[in-house]
Amino acid sequence: MIGGWLRRNGLALAAVVVLVPLTVGITFSNEWISYYAERPSQPVVVGAGAAADFAGTGWRIEGSRRIAADSAEGADASLPAGSQLVVVTVGVTPRELDDEGTSPFCEVRLQEAGGGELARSWGDASFEPIDYRVSEEAETACTSELTTPYRFEALFVIPAEVDTALVLRLEVVEELPRYLALTL
Repeated sequence: MIGGWLRRNGLALAAVVVLVPLTVGITFSNEWISYYAERPSQPVVVGAGAAADFAGTGWRIEGSRRIAADSAEGADASLPAGSQLVVVTVGVTPRELDDEGTSPFCEVRLQEAGGGELARSWGDASFEPIDYRVSEEAETACTSELTTPYRFEALFVIPAEVDTALVLRLEVVEELPRYLALTL
């Protein structure tokens, strides 16, 4: 009885055995491709002190400094014990504006240099409960509203034991998966 059923439905069963894995494979490959296309995975490495033209804008690290939590300035900024504040000043020169007359908006992260995909990274600490005052001549973040050259200061609270070289990862959504890796 089972042999007759297998004979009558053999072609359909063979189609299922072939088509189900093929369908799953195609579906997941499309999702995987779009996942990698929308995440920062292709760094454009920029050496310390060098400028880069990216997303129709000039970008350059103008300076960076570390403030230890146990220093007088760190205490004044209310840094958590066992941490340090990294202040990165970025010079921005918008060159190509979009159809609405705005310059590119960017997001920044700080990461350890040379760590690849496994490098530790830290987000901007502008909204953290620290009491550090950004320079009056600088913006507190990258902005698309300014169309003339400006500077912004990005703040990062990192563990005190981090003494490796650092890289500012600068992402512009329209340029993903490419991003700038600006060496401090």
